[in-house]
Amino acid sequence: MNRLLDLIMEKLLGGGWADEENAEIVRYGLELNIMKTLISAVMLLAAFLLRSAPAVIVFMLAYPPLRSCCGGFHARTRTACFIYSMLILAAVIAATKLITGRSALYTAIASAAAGAVLVCLLAPVEAPNKPFDDIEKRVFRRRSLIAAAAVIAAVAVMWAFSVYGLMLPAAMALLFTGIFLAVGRLSNRKGAIS
Repeated sequence: MNRLLDLIMEKLLGGGWADEENAEIVRYGLELNIMKTLISAVMLLAAFLLRSAPAVIVFMLAYPPLRSCCGGFHARTRTACFIYSMLILAAVIAATKLITGRSALYTAIASAAAGAVLVCLLAPVEAPNKPFDDIEKRVFRRRSLIAAAAVIAAVAVMWAFSVYGLMLPAAMALLFTGIFLAVGRLSNRKGAIS
């Protein structure tokens, strides 16, 4: 990926689209967007190959907005980020294949409730390399609660229409967000102690 980033940055700098002063920021943004695109493409490909497209699409509609608003633990390397993302995808696909009917309903309710509690208690969790100021904390707190409420509303609508199989991936998005918030909070405390 570094070669691709080098090539893109060379074109941007050479074409006057970016300057040397902001090159590091532009490169970082490109890296994030390329990683997100790659992970999304692999997730969609896996979803279609494993015949789990509706569940994965619901998860992908809920999870990224939650994570971007709430923050939490982030992998230190691109490879680790990719591996974590694929493990989460595997868990979502396995859960939607193995947990069906009324069991999916109960699991979705429990997952959504646990995730919502964690989001309400912990969000937002800042990254060690980019702490929040007071205004950012309030803004991201509000966004986190709105994103969580939107997912809960979607889960409730799916419940009303008895679409339990799609409730589960939406609820799991909320649960995984809550888990990463808790891990991020613990990780930040550990870093402060060290």
